[in-house]
Amino acid sequence: MIAIGEMQISGMLTMMILSVMLMACVPHRTIHRSSFTRARWLMAAGTGLIAVQFLLQYIFGFRQMGVTQAVCCNLLFFTPASLLCGMAILYVQRQGHVVRREWLTVSGICALSVIILIGTALLDGVPLSEESTLLRMAEYAGGMLYLLMQSYIFKHQFFAYKRLEQAVDEYFDRSRRDLFGWMGWSMKTMAVLAFFVPVVIFMEGAPLVLFSIAYFFAIAYSTISLYSYGISEDITRVEEADAIEECRTENVASEQSSSATFSVLNSKLDSWIAAGHYREHNLTLRIVARQMDIPQRQLQEWLRQSEYGKLAVLVTTLRIEEAKRILKQHSDWSLETVANYCGFSSREYFHRTFRQITGTTPANF
Repeated sequence: MIAIGEMQISGMLTMMILSVMLMACVPHRTIHRSSFTRARWLMAAGTGLIAVQFLLQYIFGFRQMGVTQAVCCNLLFFTPASLLCGMAILYVQRQGHVVRREWLTVSGICALSVIILIGTALLDGVPLSEESTLLRMAEYAGGMLYLLMQSYIFKHQFFAYKRLEQAVDEYFDRSRRDLFGWMGWSMKTMAVLAFFVPVVIFMEGAPLVLFSIAYFFAIAYSTISLYSYGISEDITRVEEADAIEECRTENVASEQSSSATFSVLNSKLDSWIAAGHYREHNLTLRIVARQMDIPQRQLQEWLRQSEYGKLAVLVTTLRIEEAKRILKQHSDWSLETVANYCGFSSREYFHRTFRQITGTTPANF
């Protein structure tokens, strides 16, 4: 079994390294991206609080004193740390658009938990080195408040994530959820762990060790993923896809004008197909709209009302039909050549998509 002291030292050093990484080791080209800058400072503050918690646990030996003392220390630091880490992810999901009401809600829940814990510890008259029934009741209340806070954050993260899913699905010529899939894993993991907090934190031995390791790795995964996302081109691609969703509120006149031009769009689509643009690699809604010489928003609305629904379905359908033609006429071509010619990013992706749509492999076809 891992010794408590070793876990505390390892956790403290790891969280300190993550905090320093977020604060200092950032490429210059990403420093001025406001949404990522706010998110990384929030995450750095969260991991810093966890490091302080591990340090205090190690110095004062709260875990050795008893469960009550250790739980009080955990909640006092983990609650605001989880708040900061959760809001950091929300900042990235919304490109920094987090309203004051949301901050006031989560901050109020966190502050109430801290006030209950500190107030009880100061007023119940029992020395911190001894078990306190009243403090244990306060810790149960703090655990429930922690669960409430995490549920509130998860709700907003979930809706922000679904919004990104729709934006990315409609923008690219193929599924690109790999660009931000870490967000889903992070928010789901932290939400699941939150449900165990009111019970597990009072346990000792193997259950507590396993939960601590799970929480530790969840925070580490979220931190490293957020950092990697922020310094990569993935964040640029996702924000580019999400930008069109900011223009959803259009007046009735513009909607009517858009509907009146759908017949014109059909002819433009025919010309675009005839030019073979659908075979180009890495198409996006913006690129296709520019090729058709129409507004990007107008193209998106037309796709939504068409049989395709989104760009990826339209492009994939055309590419598969082209692949069938090529396979019949050029049996000497390799699958790599066919995939590249038809616009697929790789042979594996071509094979998987072809089989999904036709029910057979390209080679068998």
